[in-house]
Amino acid sequence: MAYKFIKSMSIEPDATIWGALLCGCRIHHNVKLAEKVAERVFELEPENTGYYVLLANIYAEAEKWEEVKSIREKIGSRGLKKNPGCSWIEVKGKVHRKVHIFVAGDGSHPQAQKIESLLNRFRSKMKEENYFPKMRYAMINANDLEKEMALCGHSEKLAMAFRILSLPPGKTIRVTKNLRVCSDCHDMAKFMSKSARREIIMRDSNRFHHFKDGTCSCRGFW
Repeated sequence: MAYKFIKSMSIEPDATIWGALLCGCRIHHNVKLAEKVAERVFELEPENTGYYVLLANIYAEAEKWEEVKSIREKIGSRGLKKNPGCSWIEVKGKVHRKVHIFVAGDGSHPQAQKIESLLNRFRSKMKEENYFPKMRYAMINANDLEKEMALCGHSEKLAMAFRILSLPPGKTIRVTKNLRVCSDCHDMAKFMSKSARREIIMRDSNRFHHFKDGTCSCRGFW
């Protein structure tokens, strides 16, 4: 067991090691172990909001909404600030490069309506192929419609949709995100790469993802 292995290490495991195990708990949906590992991480890096958010995501996947609420309250009571999810792309102009920044849930972009319309079309196609949104990644305790709307507003989806609208067919889409991409957005990127026949390269806070023909270079582990 990874937990026992880490505890038996000859060197004192740091937050990076415990954090890697916490990520593993998310992949394997092990809430009980995640809580135990999170205690260690919080002791070592009490100011790192990323680990609090990761534990909140694990709780949300298990639909433990009271625990999600508790983590958010803990972040607030300790004066920590959670970085909002944002993604950005660079657009090369004739003279200068322009950076487009997308923030989760933000509808202020000049092409917001076109972006939303395109994402809705992708959603409809995905449902026709028996894919349904992973509501747990909406991170809110609400009805399915509200959760689906929240998922559509994730920043990487907005950035990818904008790039599909603005780039010529066949051109590679490159997106950078400040946080870890969620599983629902990861599935959407795979579907977009296949449906729109685009290669998508995304750099999140953890690694590069290369989406092509409906698959990703990470093979589902990130």
